[in-house]
Amino acid sequence: MKRFNKYFGDKAFYKMALAVLIPVVIQQLILNIAGLIDTFMINGFSQTAYNGVSTANRFMFIINFFWIGLAAGISVFVSQYFGAKNKKGIVGTFQLGLILSVVFGFLSTVIIYFFGPMVIKMFLPTSDPEQIEAVKFGIEYIQIIGYGAVVFLSSFMISTFYRSVGRANIPLFAGIVGIIVNMILNMILIYGFLGFPAMGAIGAAWATLISKIAELVVLIVVAFLYSEENYAKEIFKKYVITKRLIKMYILKGAPIIVNEVLWSIAMVLYAMFITSGVYEWVTAYGYSQNATDIFFVYYSGMATASGVILGQALGEGDFNKAKDYLLKLRGIMMITNIAIIILIIVLSPLILLIFTPVNTTYYLAYQVILINVVFIAIYGYNAMTYYALRAGGDSLRTFLLDQLPTYLVGLPVVILLSHFRMELGINILMIFFASKSTDIVKLIYSRHIIKKGTWLNNLTVDEVES
Repeated sequence: MKRFNKYFGDKAFYKMALAVLIPVVIQQLILNIAGLIDTFMINGFSQTAYNGVSTANRFMFIINFFWIGLAAGISVFVSQYFGAKNKKGIVGTFQLGLILSVVFGFLSTVIIYFFGPMVIKMFLPTSDPEQIEAVKFGIEYIQIIGYGAVVFLSSFMISTFYRSVGRANIPLFAGIVGIIVNMILNMILIYGFLGFPAMGAIGAAWATLISKIAELVVLIVVAFLYSEENYAKEIFKKYVITKRLIKMYILKGAPIIVNEVLWSIAMVLYAMFITSGVYEWVTAYGYSQNATDIFFVYYSGMATASGVILGQALGEGDFNKAKDYLLKLRGIMMITNIAIIILIIVLSPLILLIFTPVNTTYYLAYQVILINVVFIAIYGYNAMTYYALRAGGDSLRTFLLDQLPTYLVGLPVVILLSHFRMELGINILMIFFASKSTDIVKLIYSRHIIKKGTWLNNLTVDEVES
């Protein structure tokens, strides 16, 4: 048993780690539950509206990961500057983040407004009146969401900043406020209460946008009125962005941004080819994702928090601490995997009942979920590896680790099986199982990279201390 001691920490470690992990995971969980409720409410209003909104969200899925990539690049530097106790570096990075939010927010509005409708029409061929109506709902929804791109991206960026300086409870609180506003407005605007007309998909879009504005307002108010460090006030006093920071952000951040966008595109392509355009497969796959996303957010939250913790240790220049932290964080992951697997197996059948009665689609969706369970521990290990590499600025290897297996192994296998499914006599379950070959390749590669230690970098060493 001694060989496993390295995976377990003392009371001080768990107090520090859980202070970051728990708020991040809870926020991710609440956001996902809110998304599940959104889906349920739109589906309750109209199946056609649901099809339009869910198709629009395929495009927004890619845009969201572009925003996440921008914020993730900022997180790398804020975490390390915070570990190095370099206030000037923190403020400069935050200034850069806000500039990126405005510039790319407006750019995203243009992209969403003009290209979003084109993507919706690609996924929903207008061959009958119902599909035409779904396209109309989807376009109306996505263009309203597009108006708030600066708000969405600014909220992403500021929440990331809070988490990177160890105040993950603030975005959690702001997220809860936003979710409450969203749910109330959904009831009022989707179904038409308190004198408002029933707006369906348009109401859902406005509810989402207004809730994000509420979330952003909370984040800003706390930053200015309830912050001991006064970072928010400092960013408007003096421009402190250095050429080195811009160069490093482009060098380290660009691969992260491209990686997030390519990953999200790959997920859309996976869904397209796994389901092969077969209506029952599309429906079952969609239901399975809705049912399991609520559990998978644990892994994204865990990985995000791990990146912050490791980044702070690397910023201190203590590489041994960073390696020790990674082992102990994996220990937490190993233990919690058991609980997550049990919860998925037991609760996902109940969650599926929200979307469909017990029928062939129900059973097909649950079988897809069980395949996911088989590979979930590998998924968690890989996710933590990505964020460890990012924390040390090794974003190029992160990019290669994520994209080469996806585009050279997983997608080609899925596309071939989808194309020859009739000749081979296979269904969605076999294609989906084959898609997991990507995770196996990533596991082998990730273990090799972590052992090499290329992620053990202090990105703050050349900065002049403030």
